[in-house]
Amino acid sequence: LQARLEEVEAARARNEPTIPTTIGLELETNPFLRAGDPTIRAGLGMQDASDAAVFAEIRERKNRG
Repeated sequence: LQARLEEVEAARARNEPTIPTTIGLELETNPFLRAGDPTIRAGLGMQDASDAAVFAEIRERKNRG
């Protein structure tokens, strides 16, 4: 994830697009597509929550900035 963040930041600094991307890369790095990931769930303190609830929490945190 850190490497992807650095790639995106560098591309943006050069005014280059960060898309297109691949489904594989998105599945690895996009938190909205990783609601079932134990690491994401643990970080949110939502180990026993549904995927939908985890997704909603990720969305809420993104909305808050």
